[in-house]
Formats: sequence, C-alpha cells, structure tokens
Amino acid sequence: MTTRKRKKLLSMLMAGFLICYPGSYVSANVDPSGEPAGVQQTERTVTGTVLDVQGEPLIGVSVNVQGTTRGVVTDVNGQYSIRVQNDNQSLRFSYIGYKTITLAANKTPLDVTLEISDSALDEVVITAMGIKKEKKALGYSVQDMGAAEIAKNKTANILNSLSGKIAGVNVTQTSGGAGAGANIILRGGTSLQRDNQPLFVVDGIIYDNSTSVNGNSLFDGATSDNSTYSNRVMDINPDDVESMSVLKGPAAAALYGSRAAAGVIVITTKKGAEGSVSINVGSKLQTSWANRLPEQQNLYKRGSYAQNGDLLQGDATTAMGSWGEKFGEGETIYDNIGNFFQPASTWDNSVSVSGGTKNSSFYLSASNFSQTGIIPNSSYDKTTFRFNGEQKYGILKVGANVAYSIADQLSSLTSSGLYGASGEGAVQGAYLWPRDLDMENWLNDDGTKYRLFPSELVQTDYDNPYWILNKMPRTDNTKRMTANIKLDLDITKWWSVNYTLGTDRYTSNTRRFTEPGSGVDIAYSRQGLLSEGDRTYEYLTSNLMTNFHKQFGDLDFNLLLGTSAETTDVLYNGRKGWDFVIPGFYVITNTSETTRAISQSKMQKRLVGAYGEFRASYKNLAYLTVTGRNDWTSTLPIKDRSYFYPSFSGSFVFTELLPKNNVLSFGKIRASWARVGKDADAYVTNTYVNPPEFTIYDNGSGLGIRDKWTRGNPYLIPEITQSIELGTEMRFLNGRLGLDYTY
Repeated sequence: MTTRKRKKLLSMLMAGFLICYPGSYVSANVDPSGEPAGVQQTERTVTGTVLDVQGEPLIGVSVNVQGTTRGVVTDVNGQYSIRVQNDNQSLRFSYIGYKTITLAANKTPLDVTLEISDSALDEVVITAMGIKKEKKALGYSVQDMGAAEIAKNKTANILNSLSGKIAGVNVTQTSGGAGAGANIILRGGTSLQRDNQPLFVVDGIIYDNSTSVNGNSLFDGATSDNSTYSNRVMDINPDDVESMSVLKGPAAAALYGSRAAAGVIVITTKKGAEGSVSINVGSKLQTSWANRLPEQQNLYKRGSYAQNGDLLQGDATTAMGSWGEKFGEGETIYDNIGNFFQPASTWDNSVSVSGGTKNSSFYLSASNFSQTGIIPNSSYDKTTFRFNGEQKYGILKVGANVAYSIADQLSSLTSSGLYGASGEGAVQGAYLWPRDLDMENWLNDDGTKYRLFPSELVQTDYDNPYWILNKMPRTDNTKRMTANIKLDLDITKWWSVNYTLGTDRYTSNTRRFTEPGSGVDIAYSRQGLLSEGDRTYEYLTSNLMTNFHKQFGDLDFNLLLGTSAETTDVLYNGRKGWDFVIPGFYVITNTSETTRAISQSKMQKRLVGAYGEFRASYKNLAYLTVTGRNDWTSTLPIKDRSYFYPSFSGSFVFTELLPKNNVLSFGKIRASWARVGKDADAYVTNTYVNPPEFTIYDNGSGLGIRDKWTRGNPYLIPEITQSIELGTEMRFLNGRLGLDYTY
C-alpha cells in the first residue's frame, strides 16, 4: 500500500471516529474538516437547538457539515455545537422519521424545527411510559394514528376512529343511540374474570374507561343492557389528540402493570410550538338517519293461534305476536318502524390557541359536541376544556396538563325492560309491534295512557315504545377533571430523572323515572318510581422514573428504572322512592320512610409497583429489550399479593446486511416472550353475611327464615397472561408497499 493510500484510509477512519465521538478533534495528518493538513482556514462555532413541531427537543439528530466528514449529534436537550470553516458552508440535519433539511451556516445560534416525514410516519412511535422509540427497534407489534387520520372519522367516541384501521383491533359500538359507548378488544379476550378491554393512558396518566350503569338491578331495576350508556373515554375531545399508539400484546405493555395484560392505548394530546400564536377554529354539522330497517311481514295481524286452532288476542302475553288473522284487502298496514326512527343531527364546534417560545409552550382548547339521536327523545351534549403547558429552567422542564369536561345524556329503556317488569325496551318494542296497530296512538285525548288491554292488570301492560321514551326518561350528567404535573430533570447528557403526579376524577349523577301507570310492579305503577344514583371515581398516581443512556462505539445501552404507586376510590350512593305523598311532585323527600330505600357502596384499592427496562442495540442491525416488574396489590391475600413478571423482545433488521436496492427497502424479523400478572377486584376474598330473608314455601305450608351470605375466596392467586409473539415487517419500492405480519 502506498503512502498516499495509507493517508487516505487513515483520513476515512478518523472521520468515522469523529462522528461516533462528536466534539473530539485531532491534529495529525487529517484535519477534522476533511481537508489535508497544512491548509490554513479560519474556523468558527455554530450552535443551536433542534426541535420537533410540538417544541420538544430531538435527541440524537445528526448534524453534518455539508461536503465534509465532520458531524455531531444533538444532546438530551436537542442542542448541538459544531465548527465550520466559513459562511459558505451548510449544515445538514437528519433524523429517523423526520424530513432532512439543509441550511446555510451563516449565523449562530441556528435553531431548527424538523417535521415528520410523510414517508416515514411510523418510524418513531410512542411506547410504554410515553417513551419514543424507533419502530425498527421494537420486538413486538405497535401501530399508531396521527391527528390527521383521527380527524378523518371524527365522532363523539374516539374509539370509533380505530375501527378498521389497526390490525387486531375489534371495536363494537353498543348501539346507534346518542352518546352510545363502544367496546374495544385487542387480539381477543384473555381473561374470564376481568374486563378484557385495554388500558388507556392519556399523557402518562391511566384513564378510566369504564361503562357505568350507575344502578343495581335488584335495587332499582337498572340492568346493564336496558339503555344506551357511554364509556368514559368519550370525555376526551378528539381535536385535542396528537397521536394514539396501540400496544397490542403483553410484551409491549408489561411496564404498565396489572391492568395492561389486555394491551394499552397510549393517547398523547397536543402541545404548543415555538413561534407565533396559532388559532384554530372548526365547526361541523352532520346528519344521520336509519338507512336500513328490518324486513317485516305484511300478511298477518296481531295475535297468535293456540295448538287447538283458537285465535288468541285477549291479553298482552298472547296478543303482541304478529301471526293472527290475515290482512284483508284495503286494510291499513302501518309502517311503525319507519315512522319510529327520526333524522338526527350533530353540531361539533371547537377552538384552540397554541404558541410558545424557545423555553416555553402552551395549548388551550374548548369544544362543544351536541347530538340528537335517531331514537326519539334522546340526545348527548359534551363540553370540554383543556390546557397543556411547559416551561424550561435550565436542566429542569416543568409541564402541567389539565382537562375538564361536562357530558349530559338523555335516553330511556331501549333494548330491554327494567328488571322484574313486563314488556320490552323502546327499540325492541318497535320491532315487535304488530302492523295492524298504529304505534303512534299511545295517549288518550285527556293525556292519560292509551291501553290496548284495559281489562288487564297495569303491571302486565306491554308499554308502547313512545310511552317508554317520553314517560320513562333517564338523564345522566358526568363532570370530569384530569390533571398531572411532570418534572423532567436532565442531570447529565446520559442521565435523566422524570416524575409525574396525576389524578383522574369524575362524578356521574343519574336520574331514572317511571311514570305512574307504566307496566312495572304494582307498588311502583300507582304513583311512579324515582331512582337517583351518584357515582364518584377518583384515581391518584405517582410515578418516578430514571433513565441512563450510554453509547460505546457501535453499541448503544439504555437502562430505565422506576416505581409507581396508585390509589383508586369509588363511592356509590343510590336512592329510590315511590308512592309520593303529593301527586306529581317527584322528589325522594316526597315519600314516607316506608316507601323509600337507599343503597351505598365504597371501594378502595391500592397498587405499588417497581419496574425496570434494559435496552441494547448494535448499529442499526440488532436490538434487544428486557423488562421486569413487581407489583404489590391490596386485593389479593397477603401471602400472594406480591408477584413478578418479565418480558424479552428483540428485532433483527436483515436489510442492513443486504446491498441497497429499490425492491426491498426495509426488512426485519422480531420476536418476544412476556408474562403479565393481574390482581383481583376489591373485596372478592371476603365473605359477607346479609340480613336474614323471610321466605314463603312454594306449597304454601308456612313462612320460613333464610340466612343469606356471599362466599369469598381467600385463596386467590394472581392471574397470569403469557404470550409469545413472532413477526416480520417488510417494505418494498422505497416504502410505497408494506407488509407487517404478526403471529
């Protein structure tokens, strides 16, 4: 090898050394600029900060002097410092998942904002604990949606935006009524005892998504399927959402603990960005209607035939069938179903104001969503407010996040009747109503109830659907506030500490009324029944996390350690009254002590967890992640309340070993194994003795007293979900065609 070739090889090696160790300079035969030694030039230093469009610092952005081998990467604050020869040189800023830009190095500081690349939106995703990771480094399946995609199918329930867009996600809307909730299942059910819906995390805070009936079937007849109920993730304004990441399996969600066995949906809301203040105003009017109705026969009237051939039409139990006599020529056939459903409308209005400086940002929004349902006398109205703000003080960044919402829903019995009552809900009743009866004839001229069978007992009436909707209303009012405070301390370039304190609290007030004369128990049908319920949910969480990141040549290591503590309190107060002293004055205090009842319950639960994650990578080729978490729960017996569960995942980007080509742009294989533990519901280990009951024997021989008790299980152990996941991801034709397969 000649001396000239040796010098050229040494120049290339030293340039690579400088890229791996930015800020180091040598003065042998090669100048850091890439120019031969001995060339005298005047150098100066250019500094700046690289941010994303939300104003967040980007760590590890490559900053290179165009046309040379000199380069550095940004630190944990997104800052860089690099030397250039003169003002004619340019700096190139590149980062995975973001658009690469080149700017003239003619000033300092030179601050840069990078935009997400349209062709690489899925390269960087938000994973457990809100950590941004390169998607190619993940050993498990994660998919996400951005704000633009969410807005395409914006509804009151943000879950509906995921329907048909994320593989392995099954979204089922409970009904078509105003304010109807939705259920979401990732990869099928995993538990016979617990809710199989995923855990929701909004800006780092676990967010309750329960569907509360706010009643008790044995107390006030409120069954879980008697009406249209909302799920609580509907309290989020979709316009405030920046992204949604779906962590499908236990390996992806293991760090979140006991409630994450069914997966996690991580929601990140919008933040302000550096620059001028931005104001966004949106308004949308939407109409809907029932475009497909059940087919009905038009040959037979109401009634049914007995086995001996007699036509039965005399009472509610036999006359509501549609298999009686045939319609005669010219007889009216009523379109009860077609006349029942009505056109619905939705007004959706929102406004947001955002902005920021180099060290601060803010986002403020307000919205109102007003919806009428296709079912008469049903509506849903939601108003939301949100504030997100951040402020930097040197190495400390403080963030605050507050959201408040008010949701009002009006509905009635739709899919079934009250527990212990006759008849059906309004929708089922409309489907069954015989076509020779005009369903719109439900009131007499004097305003009293029109009865098909006056000779029958009132409590066995088959209530008309319009009577149910207008005389048996249910109102629900929910006020909710979520808030958190986040502290991020970047102690050194390789060590940071994060602390989050948050709360999620809401109160639902439900009022359910049954008009006198309705087809319910005789005790309630005389003067009516009023039932009210108040449910308060309060969740408090504290999370401390520290992160260590070091790079040694081609090896990159990351260690995360953390601990969390959470408390959940649920308080329910229910009351009902009947036989009102002053007719028409429907309040609980207008009843005697013998015609009112109360129901109360309180649930408290605590969970403490310690977790850790170790990540290692080699170049852009191989990645390994190991996690472990131990939980201590208050719901299991003392000897079994502590349980540990680990996970292992890895990925191998095999295209890094192949020659670059335009056919297979990217390819990797991934694998993971994980276990996630789950605790039990509160108090299921206890045995309870209830007050004695008086019982009349079936044969009428006498009256007996029966003890009643509920047996608990003091031997419960944690429920464990275990998963093995294999997958591959490939992209062809420079990312235009992609394949993501998971087993």
